[in-house]
Amino acid sequence: MQIIKKKSRLLILLSGLLLVACNDMQQSKPAKPSAEKYTASTVLLTGKVQGTSQIVEALDDATQNVIVSTQVQEKGRYQLEIPAQTKLPIVLRSDEFISVVIDSDVTNYDINSLTTTIAASAKALGGYTRKNIVSAASDSVNTPDANKTSTGWRGDTTSQYGGWH
Repeated sequence: MQIIKKKSRLLILLSGLLLVACNDMQQSKPAKPSAEKYTASTVLLTGKVQGTSQIVEALDDATQNVIVSTQVQEKGRYQLEIPAQTKLPIVLRSDEFISVVIDSDVTNYDINSLTTTIAASAKALGGYTRKNIVSAASDSVNTPDANKTSTGWRGDTTSQYGGWH
């Protein structure tokens, strides 16, 4: 009888500790603010601008201040030198379109109607983060559910179209 009481007490104690431990795990922890990213060194951005724009500007997303600007060269090409320790994201803006720099390792950014659509969708999702840009980009591309055409099909026409009638 004495052994059963000791085991019961031990079982109750362990159950209580388990409940306390589980309760601590379920409590929500405050979200850590995302670390701000900066360009580590000077970054040379290049790309092509759609349309007739003559100037490309790099803007600080938070303040909308111009960081640097350049003239559009022959055939719509541009080149911008972003200073070291520039806060990301950077918005590249021409007269008509925008593109967003979220990673200083990528240095070629075209500025066109598609990049403008992606940027607008990402902003609507909560801002220019990698997650939002990727989500917006995947949502902006139209891909068919299945290939419903016969282009390139080399099989038996009688089975594809239900047989000859």
